[in-house]
Amino acid sequence: MAAQTIDHAALLPLYLAAATAAVALFAGRAARAVLTAGLSASGAAALWLLAGPTRATFAVGERHSFVADDAAMGLAALFAGLTVLVAAVSGRRSAEYCFLLAVSAAGGITLAAGRDLITLLVAVETLTVPLYVLVAKPGRTGAEAGVTFLIASIASSATALMGAALLYAASGSVHLAGLGALADGHPGLAAAGTALLLGGLGFKLAAAPLHAWAPLVLERAPLPIAAYLASASKLGGAVAVIWVVHFGLAEGAGAAAGIVLAVLAVASIAVGNLGALAQRRTVGLLAWSGIAHAGYLLAPLGALSAAAGRDDAAGAASAALAYAVFFVLLEAGAFASLTAVRERDGGAIADLGGLWRTAPGAATVFLIAVIGLAGLPPALAGTFAKVAVLEWLASAAVWLAVVVVAGAVVGLAYYLRLARTVLLGRGAVSRRRFGLAVLAAGAALAAVSLAPQLVLEFTSLSR
Repeated sequence: MAAQTIDHAALLPLYLAAATAAVALFAGRAARAVLTAGLSASGAAALWLLAGPTRATFAVGERHSFVADDAAMGLAALFAGLTVLVAAVSGRRSAEYCFLLAVSAAGGITLAAGRDLITLLVAVETLTVPLYVLVAKPGRTGAEAGVTFLIASIASSATALMGAALLYAASGSVHLAGLGALADGHPGLAAAGTALLLGGLGFKLAAAPLHAWAPLVLERAPLPIAAYLASASKLGGAVAVIWVVHFGLAEGAGAAAGIVLAVLAVASIAVGNLGALAQRRTVGLLAWSGIAHAGYLLAPLGALSAAAGRDDAAGAASAALAYAVFFVLLEAGAFASLTAVRERDGGAIADLGGLWRTAPGAATVFLIAVIGLAGLPPALAGTFAKVAVLEWLASAAVWLAVVVVAGAVVGLAYYLRLARTVLLGRGAVSRRRFGLAVLAAGAALAAVSLAPQLVLEFTSLSR
C-alpha cells in the first residue's frame, strides 16, 4: 500500500507552534521568551507561505484536509500575533501558562487551514480546551467563570459534533467540499445537521441566543485571558462558521444555513446592543457589544437564505471574514490598552475618567479601538469592516443591511459615552505598563486603517 505524501512545508506554521508549546512547558522563567520567539517564527512561516502558491496536504482523492492558501495563512499569522500580544500583556506567568497559550494558538492555526469536519472540530477544541484552565483565576469568581465556560463549551461541542455526524450521514463525506451532496440527500437530515452544527459553533462565537456565558466569563477571567477570549477565541468561532458555510453548506444547504444564521444575526444584534446599553462596567460593555458584532459578522452569511445571496456565496464569506479580522484587531487593541492601566479587572467605566491625561499612550490606542468598534473615522479599520458588510448586503438582502445599520446607530450611544469618559471624565488612573505591547497593538490598528487592503486581499475568497 502506497504511503500518503505529506507536504511538510504547508504544515510548517503548525510544527513551529506545537514545538513552541512543548519547549515552553519546560522553559521555566524563559517560557514567555520561548513563546514569543516560537510563535513569531510560526507567524513568519505563515506569511512566507502566503506569499507563495497554495499548498495542501492529507489528500483523499482530490480533496484535502489541510490547505495552506492565502486566507488560511493570513489567519494563521493573525492567531500567532494575537497570542504573542496576550503573552506580552500577561506579565510574569508560569511555564504552564505559556504552554496552554501556545497549545491554543496551535489549535487556531490548524483551524485556519482545516477543510474537513473532523479537523475543524478537533482544532476548535484544541483552541478552546486550554482556556478552561486559564479563565479560572484564584477565588470564587474565577472558579465560577471556569465552570461556566467549561459547561457552555462542552454543550456546544456536543451539539456541533452531533450536527457533523448528521451531515456525514446525509452526504457521505466529512470533507467540507463533499457537503455539496446534501442537495441530493435527505432534506430533513441535512436541515437538522446544519442547524445543530451552526448552533454549536455559534456558542464559540457567543452569538445570541447562545451568548449567556460570554459576559460572565469575560468579566471574571483575568484581563489578558479576557483579551484572548474576545479576540483569538472569537476569531476561531468566526472562522469555523465561515469555513463550514463557504466550503461546505453554501452549495448543498445554503437556504437552511442562511435561515439559521439570519436568526442568529438579528438576535445577536438586538440582544448585544441592549445589553451593552445597560452596562456600567468596561469589560461588560465590551463583552455585550461583542455579541452585537457577532451579529454583524453573521449577517452576510444569513443572506444566503435569499436567492441573491446564494448567487454570490463567496462574496458573503469574504465580507464576513474581513469583518471578523477587523473586529478582532480592534478588540485586541481595546483589551491590551485596558490591561495596561488596570490591575485585576476592567472596573467601572467611570474609573477610566481622566485616562487621556494620566496615560495618554494607552488612552490613544483605547480610543482608536473604541471609535473603530463604533465604525467611525478616523479609526478606519471599523469603518472598512462595516462597509465590507453593508456593500455586500445592499445587493443581496436589504432588510439585513437595515438591521445592521440600526444596530450600529444604537452602538454609538455606548461607544461614544465610553470615549467621552476617557477624554473628559475625572479619575485617578495612573498605572502604565506593557508600553511596547500597547504600541504594537496601536501600530497594527494604524496599519489596517491606512492600508485596509492588507486585510481585504487575504480575506477575499472569491478568487
